[in-house]
Amino acid sequence: MIGAFRGKAISILGGGPSINDLDIRTLGSDPVIAVNNAGLDVFPDADVLFVMDRRWFDWNRERLHLNRSKWRVIRQFQEPRGWELPWPVTELQHDKFGTLSEQPHKLAGACGGAMALNLAYLMGADRIILHGFDMRPGNYHDDHRVKTPVNMYETTFIPSLEAMAARLGDRVSVFNATPDSALKCFPCLETHPQ
Repeated sequence: MIGAFRGKAISILGGGPSINDLDIRTLGSDPVIAVNNAGLDVFPDADVLFVMDRRWFDWNRERLHLNRSKWRVIRQFQEPRGWELPWPVTELQHDKFGTLSEQPHKLAGACGGAMALNLAYLMGADRIILHGFDMRPGNYHDDHRVKTPVNMYETTFIPSLEAMAARLGDRVSVFNATPDSALKCFPCLETHPQ
């Protein structure tokens, strides 16, 4: 899986409210990483489903069959109690205090979006396009069982992505295609680049 998309553009689908306005046909044939519910609701055929929290499997147990990704990746996995997942999962360690992991078995980042960005980098992307990275309170769905504290975006998530952007430098081009995003460290992109 690591290096599988070398030299390609990868789109990452986050969970911000703007994802409701995304026409997935604009993604073309580029690889896609869908974070959490985006891999069930928005684009179940994404190449990669990335899940940050093991509890997500329990919360979505009855809907997991909707996902048809080639790879399912989670940070620091534990089997659900009393039932089995319908497909295999690749577990990667979490470098909680790192800004960018270059190790194939580890992801850095303070939120699922940042870890998915690190994963796209490890998969060899030369261009990464962010969708649904509003970086404000709220998701495009109401299924997130644990509400993110309002200040986490400003104090933790955005700084984590800013630090990752600085480390990425010119090694990979990252564009934010999220309208009116609070994340300003990547150039804005109104539509998916051709």
